[in-house]
Amino acid sequence: MPHLESSWGERMKLMYFPGCTLKTTAKNYEDSALAVSKKLGLELIELDRWNCCGVVFNLAMDSVMHHIGAVRDLIRAQEMSSKVNDNRLVTLCSMCYNVLKRTHQLMLNDPEKLRTANEFMDREIDYEGNIEVLHFLQVLRDVVGFDKIEEMVVKPLKGLKVASYYGCMILRPKEIQIDDYRNPMVLNELMEKLGAESSKFPYETKCCSAYDVVYDRNIAVERALEIRKAAVRWGANIIVTTCPLCHYNLNLPTRGPEIPVVYFTELMCVAFGVDDVLSPEVRKVIYSLMEEGENE
Repeated sequence: MPHLESSWGERMKLMYFPGCTLKTTAKNYEDSALAVSKKLGLELIELDRWNCCGVVFNLAMDSVMHHIGAVRDLIRAQEMSSKVNDNRLVTLCSMCYNVLKRTHQLMLNDPEKLRTANEFMDREIDYEGNIEVLHFLQVLRDVVGFDKIEEMVVKPLKGLKVASYYGCMILRPKEIQIDDYRNPMVLNELMEKLGAESSKFPYETKCCSAYDVVYDRNIAVERALEIRKAAVRWGANIIVTTCPLCHYNLNLPTRGPEIPVVYFTELMCVAFGVDDVLSPEVRKVIYSLMEEGENE
């Protein structure tokens, strides 16, 4: 199978915004995504001097200051775009995607807020609203193509019955959704291309309770239990997600059925034969479930 570099003459270079969590508690998400990208012939080039996106998109109608962090990151991407000859900025964290995409749209649709933001950052170049923010799943589906991904599989994920958990941030609000928020299929289709059995379940877009975990951990624990019970009830033996916060909350210790929660990129690493970047614990869980599933 020819990699993307053979189709375009060289590796496709795309700008990449990691965000804070992927450099700390979700480093395994970044490591697995970079390994997958390399295998596919994609080069994700990390933004120079990026800062926190702001974590949550501020809904106050008169607020500009709360969007400055995200605008500054979009300016960094604008500066780098001429070097890579591409205006697409890729994110892995669902929350970073949500904030950057919505901030871009806000600035694009409200010239007064854009003018205020640009005037405030008088030491930066003006943001011109020309950056396209993409989640990595969109790159896999729309740039690489799932058929190409299927051809790259060297170890089909037979035995895995995957519940794709989307959460909120890549599907809501509707203006920034990467798939149909009522019936998303992008993760399910990807899992099937990797050779796994995809399991739809009714809690796939239910909020994980997000930052409730900060001030009342019991709320997040109860919600995690609901979601995990639903996944098991609908026949899954593993859950995949795209969001570090969802990953954290769904892995909270709870009573009831135990089911592993991993990033979709970690399953891709196994299917692509680059599982050496995975932690021993994650690798052991995935292979054990594959073996159990095939022996059923």
